[in-house]
Amino acid sequence: MSTSEFSPDSLRTLIRAGAWIGGPDTRKAAVHLLTSTKLPDQPGFADLVDVVQIPEYDDGHDIQVAVIRDWPALLALPAVEHLSDDDRRLLALAGSLATGQPVDLATNAAVEGHEHAAKVAEAMVIAAGYHMKYEVNATERLTTRFAKA
Repeated sequence: MSTSEFSPDSLRTLIRAGAWIGGPDTRKAAVHLLTSTKLPDQPGFADLVDVVQIPEYDDGHDIQVAVIRDWPALLALPAVEHLSDDDRRLLALAGSLATGQPVDLATNAAVEGHEHAAKVAEAMVIAAGYHMKYEVNATERLTTRFAKA
């Protein structure tokens, strides 16, 4: 099935479904980070995504999901260079979680905004396999640059 018929938001939904259905926790975390960036909105992204049908899943009905075909190629897309610094950092972490290739955490876990910081924290909870036990909640300290002590 051609990915060109799907909007970026539809692909995000299908990629999340694909990771949560059959992926290890590290891939779930990688997809969590990837789908939080603007990369799915960029040219060339859909070319590296496969949309597939899973026959008779769980309740006996077919479902449609998507998977990233080639993480290194995805991270090497020219469009990545045009993304924000935070998005590029999230993608570096996502790539590491998906492929097992190490990245510099001091560089890539340091993000600017509280939304990105929350995504990094959520991804680590997911990767550790504790996503069903913990939830990252926005607090004044998380959402305010100069939080009160």
